[in-house]
Amino acid sequence: MSRHIFYVIFFAAAAILVVFVSPSSGQTRLGALNEQKSRYDDILVQKVVNADTLVLENGETIRLIGVRAFGNPVRKKKLSRDEYGFVVKEKVDWEVPVEEQAQEFVQELLKGKHVRLEFDAVQKDAEYKTLAYVFLIDGNTFVNARILERGFADLQIQSPNLKYAQQLRDAYHEGRVYSHGIDE
Repeated sequence: MSRHIFYVIFFAAAAILVVFVSPSSGQTRLGALNEQKSRYDDILVQKVVNADTLVLENGETIRLIGVRAFGNPVRKKKLSRDEYGFVVKEKVDWEVPVEEQAQEFVQELLKGKHVRLEFDAVQKDAEYKTLAYVFLIDGNTFVNARILERGFADLQIQSPNLKYAQQLRDAYHEGRVYSHGIDE
């Protein structure tokens, strides 16, 4: 019986070593995870795709947790030409679609800015994009909530990513004041 206990303890200890120690560097995987998270403490936003998706300087695509963009901004431009084939400038259309307003708002808020990312229970979506809460380094602005507060996106909370669920709900309800002509 004591030999059986010895083997159980031996294999349990070996399993712990296999799980927590990387064979190449001897660094624990937990330490590597912390190192990976620290690379998101200050990273530059390269591009804003739409109100809920952005691309970082390292090329990684990030989806904002709790935020769902209304759609891709598509502006219909009609080109008219004069008798010589030159494009005639249109009159300014003061009615800008809400998708385009959202795009411009998030672009101004994030493009070229340094952000900090926080993660929740699920870190990848079905399209393998990284899911994150985004905070501006300058002022520690919670970007996910700010977009909802301004009424530029719908709320999309999905379990188990519930870390800031109540704060996002509150921001969304506040954003209905800025509804931009969108019904609840």
